[in-house]
Formats: sequence, C-alpha cells, structure tokens
Amino acid sequence: MQRHNTEIRNHRVSPPSSQRKMDIMAIGEELRLRLHAVDEPLIKDRRYHLKLYPSSFVGQEVVDWLIKNREAESREQAVEVMRTLQDYNVLHHVCDDHEFKDEFLFYRFRKDDGTYPDESDSAAFARGQRIYSRLKLDKSMIKDRKYHLKSYKKCFVGKELVDWLVANGEASTRDEGLREGRELLEAGVIHHVCDDHHFRDEFLFYRFKNDEVETKKFSDVLSLLKGMSPRVRRNTKGRSRKETANGTGTPKRSGTQRERGCDEDDENAVYTPMHPAPGDRQPMPVPSPSEEQVAQPMTVDQLMAPGAPFIKKTVKVASDPVGYGFVIRGSQPVHVHTVDPAGPAAVAGLTVGEYLISVNGQDVLNLTHTEAARLILIGPTTATLVTMKKKV
Repeated sequence: MQRHNTEIRNHRVSPPSSQRKMDIMAIGEELRLRLHAVDEPLIKDRRYHLKLYPSSFVGQEVVDWLIKNREAESREQAVEVMRTLQDYNVLHHVCDDHEFKDEFLFYRFRKDDGTYPDESDSAAFARGQRIYSRLKLDKSMIKDRKYHLKSYKKCFVGKELVDWLVANGEASTRDEGLREGRELLEAGVIHHVCDDHHFRDEFLFYRFKNDEVETKKFSDVLSLLKGMSPRVRRNTKGRSRKETANGTGTPKRSGTQRERGCDEDDENAVYTPMHPAPGDRQPMPVPSPSEEQVAQPMTVDQLMAPGAPFIKKTVKVASDPVGYGFVIRGSQPVHVHTVDPAGPAAVAGLTVGEYLISVNGQDVLNLTHTEAARLILIGPTTATLVTMKKKV
C-alpha cells in the first residue's frame, strides 16, 4: 500500500494551487481556534464609538501573541503571514478598508462572520470545518490507529465517516455521504493517509488537514507560497503587489459582497476596500441629486485647466479601527462619492464631490477608482489625499 508514495509525498513540497490554498486555510483555521481558546481570548466582541464589532481581533494584539508564542520570528514576518491568510480569504478587516497591519485595527476571521467567498473549494472547506469541529467532540472518530504494526496518527475510517454523516444529519443517504467525502477530499480538506485512494465508503484511513497543521509553525504558511502564488506579495515596507487574478488589482468580490449592494454591472461603482460588511459601520447616506451634480462628468484636462473653478486641498484621513469612512467612484479622475458623517474622513474635512489628485504622494489622476482604492488599501493607516474641491 505504501511502496509508491515517495513521489507523491515529494510532490507535496510544491502542491497545486488548490491544495496549497486548503493547506493555508487549514493553518488559518487552527490559528482561529487557538485565538478563541487562550485564557484571555483575543477574538471577542469589541466596541468602538458605541458600535459593536462581534468576534473581532486587533491586528497589533495578534502580532504580540504570535511573537510571544514563537509562532513568528519577527513582527514583519507575522504581518506577512497574516496578509497571506487575508489573501486567501481566511480573514479580513471588519470594513474591508485595510490589508493586515500591525496596528490598532479590527479584523475578523471569515468563518466567524460567514463571509467565505462563493467558491466551490471555499464552500467545501467551510463544510469540512463544521464537520471537523463536530467530529472532534466525538473522540471515538478521530484517533490514533494501528494497521499491520504501523501507527497512523489522528485518522478516521471512511466507512465510519459515512455512518456518522448519515446518523448526524450531514447526509441523508450513504451515497450522499460518499459524495460529501469525495468533495472534501477533492477540495483538499481530507486525504487518504498514504494518498493511495480517493474517498471510499470502506475500511480505509483518512485524515483531516487540520490534524496535520497542528504541529506546524504559523510561519510555515510562507513555505507553502514557494512556486505558484495568487500574487507577488507586498513587502512590509510598503512596495505594492502585482494585480490579483481578476486583473484589476482588487480582491475578487464574493457573492456575499454582491448582495450588499455592489452592482456588478455598474462600471463606476467602487468594489474595493470601502464597502463595510453588514452590521459594521452604519450605512452611509445616499447622496442627494445636488451632491451628485458636484461630481459631474469631467476630464483630467478640464479639472486641471488654468482658471478652472476648483481649489486644491490636502486631507489627512486617519483610519479608525473600522476604516476610513468614504467611498470613491469614477475614473480619470476619481471622485469622492460618499462620506460617512460619523467616520474619520468627515472629521478630516473630506466632502462628497472632491476629485482625487494624489494618494499618499502618488498621482492618481489617470487611474481608475479600483487602482486608487488599492493605493489606499496598501498604504499607511493615515491616508494623505490631495484633492480638488469646487469653489463655492
């Protein structure tokens, strides 16, 4: 049963992208469970400006914990790995305004708020984690087993899993339980202990990836990125990454995000870091027709022409733990579409209808809103915006 496994196991050093994704998601899930279980939980309901942010954690506190528990060699490495988990949709900023930073900003694991992207492998991972959590309570299922004098750590029997799925309402028939097991294996959530078999309703040993990552260091996430990667990572000093797989420089939107009101067919709607999740920052008011008129269609040449009725201003928007509090739209030039009256942007004096000239020192006149929003996302916590505001 084991003679031909050397090549398979060596291949795991550089697993295919779907397998690598499941490995990274499993490491992220193990981290989530540990952060929930510490004596003083780092994941908890938090309040900021009288608003509740359920099941959230502070970026800086998690970096402190990772260093204290020797899960990362440096704060820079901890940030890099957390950003990798964010790239793989394991976690996100509570309002999707920031990539992970070693600062007082609120983040949340997607399993804790149910915002996994609507992708088949992510959906299988979510189901697998639910099943795994339930199986861990039944200590008779996942355990060390022996076969022909060899020990297999933390494994389960395929036939017994199908029995359990049917008995516990996860499947209505054995055929359905078999299909579920096959989907979990194809998504990389489970595998045969010697990688010799697909999932079968038989006396064969399988193992959850979770039980293989428990002994790994958190920083092993970086070794999984060797070879193919969803994007060239941004280093901790601020150099920008390559565009994401969808070609826009912006994370792909999930079905959940579309339901929040981002119209996929609207070319001018900003999909990027400015849309809060439901229940986070209070909904921003819809701009009135007069406010929309302020941001009437305009070219860069018209905006920058001598004598144009605009005043240049500089605004420094210091993000609070839940974001910057404004939405941008448009392209060449980009304009401020909405400002949360209770958010940092309003406090800094940013107003609806202003056109963006630069973001953190980089000219954005000829960029789209997705590109400009990306600069804000990867930049410092305080965004420095140079804008043009219409003269009153």
